[in-house]
Amino acid sequence: MDTSGLYRAVTARRPPSGDHSFPGNQAAIAGAAAVALVMAARRLAPLVVPLAPLMAFSRVFVGVHYPHDVALGLLLGGAVAALLVLALTGPAALAVRAVRAGRIRAGVLLTGPGPADTASPEVRNVPGCRMP
Repeated sequence: MDTSGLYRAVTARRPPSGDHSFPGNQAAIAGAAAVALVMAARRLAPLVVPLAPLMAFSRVFVGVHYPHDVALGLLLGGAVAALLVLALTGPAALAVRAVRAGRIRAGVLLTGPGPADTASPEVRNVPGCRMP
């Protein structure tokens, strides 16, 4: 049984050699960055939400990924980033508070001085940032 014709038909449609990863690496990074930035500072959403799919689908445009590679990459990257942000926000906030409470100059330089007055916890270091 000659399967060379079937083989040529299946492999002829592949993108040129290079990065054939599934899901697309760049798409996963774009999705993760967009979700993490939106979760940290919602005001960035109008900028990063349209840019993430554009960056991901540029890989399809240049011919190195299939559309399903980048679509799954966007979804997977965004889902992993959301889970990590939700899982690590609490422990990270505790660590930042502990470093600030230590009053060590290097720690304060890295984490910022914190709210000006402990009686007003609504004061935040970065406008629009939802993390403590």
